[in-house]
Amino acid sequence: MIERRVPIVTLILIGANLVAAFALIISPSLAEELGFNPARPRLSSAVTGLFLHANLFHLLGNMVFLAAVGAAVELATGSLRFALVYFFAGLCGVAVHYLVTRGTQSPASLVGASGAIAGCAAYYSVRYTGLKVAFAPHRALSVAAVTGIWVILQVVGAFVRVGQTEGGTSYWAHLGGFAGGVLLSLLFRAPDLGQIRLGHEVLEQMNDRGPGAVVTAATRHLEKHPRDLKALWELANAQRLLGEGEAEADVLLRLLEIESEEEVPEVLRRLCQAGRVTRLPTLRRLQLADRIRLSSPAIAKALLRSVVEGERSEPQRPDAILSLATLERDESPVRAEELLGELSSEYPMHPAAELARKRGWIG
Repeated sequence: MIERRVPIVTLILIGANLVAAFALIISPSLAEELGFNPARPRLSSAVTGLFLHANLFHLLGNMVFLAAVGAAVELATGSLRFALVYFFAGLCGVAVHYLVTRGTQSPASLVGASGAIAGCAAYYSVRYTGLKVAFAPHRALSVAAVTGIWVILQVVGAFVRVGQTEGGTSYWAHLGGFAGGVLLSLLFRAPDLGQIRLGHEVLEQMNDRGPGAVVTAATRHLEKHPRDLKALWELANAQRLLGEGEAEADVLLRLLEIESEEEVPEVLRRLCQAGRVTRLPTLRRLQLADRIRLSSPAIAKALLRSVVEGERSEPQRPDAILSLATLERDESPVRAEELLGELSSEYPMHPAAELARKRGWIG
């Protein structure tokens, strides 16, 4: 299942920008004092300038993009990595702006989060290069194409404005921030999640055609994305509808290795339901039963029963009997006594029987 998270760093950044906007209303001179001036470059002003904006439209435009792109990057890559992308890209934008404008006469101070946001957009675009976005009815372009057009426009804007000393859009800061975002996406080896999303869309369409189509689409998708949880669950569900118990069990065993702790009981329930829980080694079943005995006692009992009702020569069977009896003592004391009697009669010298004696459960 998909975990719902809050893009906390994005919200903090938006809040900080809004606080800075109110501070500018009270004291407009802060733009010159805390903005980055290429004639007096300071690292502190390179950072503080990221939170200041020239006017209301500048602020609102950046905050809208930050809320959209920033949240997407944070939720996809994690809060810490997003913060690194944001500030690294912002500082790259400042650095490029400085290199281009330091020779101009009386350069204006650079303010705004545009470079940082451009870096986030770059990082996002690398992850979603294959995703199609509509720009007209029945017409779509890939994110890579849209990004390419944006970069071209920034380059054109940058050269058109070279030599101007008045305020305005710093296209070089945009390009510098964008380059920083691309660099980190390559450094972090950001995957192309656009292909995964496209694969999910195909799976949803295949659901309307039947389980056979889902199996074909999911199998093809998993060849490129073998750890995609959604595709694995879709494949398992389709195999169940087709009555392919062994194939379903194969998928469930893959899910068991990569699913979150909260979803492990559901995977085990499906394995038990499919009658394929014995595909798991005996020791693994005992370990899993112990892990989920508090959160999912019914499934834990099913795992233990699969061992108890199996081969009597199984070395771990006495341990499974004792564990099952422990779980049954409250809800089914008669069944627990039967299990303890079996443990005492069949394995009197086993350590599990010795432990039951110490607890006073058997004589």
